[in-house]
Amino acid sequence: MSFFEHNESVPLQKILVAGVGGGGSNVVDRMVKSWSEGPEAAVINTDLKALGACEVSQRIQIGRNITKGLGAGGDVSAGKMAAEDDVDRLRGLVAHSHLVIIVAALGGGTGTGAAPILARIAREEGALTLCFVSMPFDFEGERRTEHARDGLRALKMEADAVVCLPNQNLLEMVPDKTSLISAFETSDQMIGTGIQSLWRLLTQNGMINLDFADLRNLVEHSGGSCSFGYGEGEGSEKSAQALHSITAGPLLDHGNVLAQSEALLISIVGGMDLTLMDIQTIMAHLKAIARPDARLAMGATINPEWKGRLALTVLAADNWDETPPAPAAPAPAASKSTSKVEKEPELVMDLSAEGRAARKKGIQATLDFESNEKGRLFSKVEPTLYNGEDLDIPTFVRRGIKISIDK
Repeated sequence: MSFFEHNESVPLQKILVAGVGGGGSNVVDRMVKSWSEGPEAAVINTDLKALGACEVSQRIQIGRNITKGLGAGGDVSAGKMAAEDDVDRLRGLVAHSHLVIIVAALGGGTGTGAAPILARIAREEGALTLCFVSMPFDFEGERRTEHARDGLRALKMEADAVVCLPNQNLLEMVPDKTSLISAFETSDQMIGTGIQSLWRLLTQNGMINLDFADLRNLVEHSGGSCSFGYGEGEGSEKSAQALHSITAGPLLDHGNVLAQSEALLISIVGGMDLTLMDIQTIMAHLKAIARPDARLAMGATINPEWKGRLALTVLAADNWDETPPAPAAPAPAASKSTSKVEKEPELVMDLSAEGRAARKKGIQATLDFESNEKGRLFSKVEPTLYNGEDLDIPTFVRRGIKISIDK
């Protein structure tokens, strides 16, 4: 049931979920273990030992000449160089994908440095790029938090949209005595089930189908920032339970995001016992909270393995930009070295990397680093706020650090 305006329907053939760095790889590895079926998955890391511990079939080591098989050690520049050193291999991974979902834990070296490079490559290859990233706990320290904030800014410049999930929210979502491992498993399960729900809606026939054009329109017009909510319910009150998790939980700011967002994409997954009344109850409740002029797209599908269980996933556009994407230069033609990807036993898949026509991408303007003002071109763009700070302003400007240039 689509309320978005679009003139074409793009058939979706391939979705890739890629975990980048140690944190992102762990999330994707846990996802795959819990899926009986789902999208194609891959993990990308500089750490050879960590890759070997993953059960995901596509395990890609990057930066062998940079980190010598070790992790990036929290060095963001090393993570970036590692990805740039293996651009051809990453291009082969994302080639022919319609949608690339990137999962990363920001604040470390590989995930923070390599995720923006992968997002850029995926866009050059014509894929829609949606990122799920976590921000550090407050107790992890200011240095890691600063790295995460700068990484988030870099990622939003390359990806179509970024869903930011602060780990600090976990404190509201689990009981006080929950172990650290169980808390992260809870977070990973929400992200994994949400991604699987989108995959099921976009690739399989359901009760009410969701068009890939709906997701593409929401992501491309979101201004680069989306919010994500997930809720589950079981038994006779499964709809009410899932709604409560969505509207009362911290992921969507206790329902405030629903009330303010200009566009919502809603996924409902249930077992063979999913009823029309379940769908009616959920949609009526969400429409009552949402803005009257909010754009809504909804899909409902069946998971035959479920009984008495319902999952509700909401992807909300934090903004809505009516301006169509500006034309962008096509991706560089693949060199002879990109025609084949070097095969590494067990850890690197043999993937072809034929070029695709690049999708349109906005033109990046030059910023005046001596001023905190956005100027005329960006005066109407909502700021990227995290803990009260505007992440669109570089760190050295926010902190008033003077940079001297030797002449």
